[in-house]
Amino acid sequence: MATLTHKLGDTLEWVLNVVDESDQPIDITNWDIRSQMRDSAGELIQELTVTKTDAEGGVYSITASKAQTATWTPGDHSVDVEYTDENDITFSTETFAVVMKRDITHGD
Repeated sequence: MATLTHKLGDTLEWVLNVVDESDQPIDITNWDIRSQMRDSAGELIQELTVTKTDAEGGVYSITASKAQTATWTPGDHSVDVEYTDENDITFSTETFAVVMKRDITHGD
């Protein structure tokens, strides 16, 4: 399982792309894409915002604002991405870990 690290109170933005076995982009224009972050007990922390930025090229972003990430708890969390394609077939990425750390420099 891959592990990413992020700081509480920092804007989260991941740019991702969907490709086939030959590394060619897959058109995601008619796909629904969802992503959630959950804590180690499986409780929902955040429904992350998914935006298609180049649907024909298979590119999308997953984001959360700094105000949202400021409310998250430090520690180990899990995220995956769920796709539902134009044929109503639903499948998910592998789960990856996100370690949320306290921000040292902040405004209070």
